[in-house]
Amino acid sequence: MDKGEQNVIDLVNHWAAYRATHPDADLTGFCLHYLTEYAQPTVVDSNRLVASPDGLYDEKWVESLSGKANRSLVEVRPEARLSALVGRLSKYAYFYSKKAMQPLDFKSIDDPVYLIVLVQMGTPKKSELIYEMMAEFASGIDVINRLIRMELIEEFPDDQDRRSKRLRITPKGLSVIQQCFPVMNRVADVAYSSLTEAEKTLLVTILDKLDRYHADHYRQSRNSDFDEVYDRMVG
Repeated sequence: MDKGEQNVIDLVNHWAAYRATHPDADLTGFCLHYLTEYAQPTVVDSNRLVASPDGLYDEKWVESLSGKANRSLVEVRPEARLSALVGRLSKYAYFYSKKAMQPLDFKSIDDPVYLIVLVQMGTPKKSELIYEMMAEFASGIDVINRLIRMELIEEFPDDQDRRSKRLRITPKGLSVIQQCFPVMNRVADVAYSSLTEAEKTLLVTILDKLDRYHADHYRQSRNSDFDEVYDRMVG
């Protein structure tokens, strides 16, 4: 039996084991499970140089972002590289979005995103919208007040508590959102067009899993210090 045939047998056995614990399994779920559970990390050559001959640091943090450095002082954990890459990719997206939104007179990409989330939420209080956006209160209030001045959203009294006010989008705001969607789609094309459809699907599935996980813990962690958060989430 050659290696190729053995690989097929191993794959079928993995599928059978997965079906045994996931009766409603489909191929998409299995493929994601297989890639995430059995993907092998890059093996590090323990004999490679860890610093340049002159004793200066090498391109360690370049490696953490691009994987291009040939030498390393300290091995980068996958978690650290993930954090670096996700942070860097969000900056690329922000850069493209800011350029794309300029004709719509928005100060930043946050403005249309607040409008979209407001529509999804209905008529939230300011604090509820800011919480949903995971923003600092002061910066969230700045965005909301700016959108009110632009007449894209408006305040109105809360029927249940006349001392409190709620927010809703205005007809002008709805019209602006309609203008935003084609622009945001073009930004998404620029940001992710280098991926195949299969790669996009896989990436969305993995990031969706992370988002659901952190959404649950985020609510519990708002008033906790980091050690409490770490113990609860990592143990």
